[in-house]
Amino acid sequence: MQVKPSDIQFDTEHNLIHFVWENEKTVTLSHDQLRQSCPCAFCRYNKIKKLPVTLVEHVHVVELNSQGYGAQICFSDGHDKGIFPWIYIKNMS
Repeated sequence: MQVKPSDIQFDTEHNLIHFVWENEKTVTLSHDQLRQSCPCAFCRYNKIKKLPVTLVEHVHVVELNSQGYGAQICFSDGHDKGIFPWIYIKNMS
């Protein structure tokens, strides 16, 4: 079973990223959705402890780096610690 998407399409006009898998499943996520769903230890800790999280409005993805099992997504607010596993992204629909 392939977990990595076969294509990633960036819609810069609408700040969306389309993750396309070979089985034709497509997951479309906004930059804000991705930032709010960051799976890094810092963000997970804050969610678990129900600590207030201050996010910049209308954050943008500035870089996406494939890390084999997932993608490191770097945001315009400087946050770049989260590795988003491909299966995590695929299940975000």
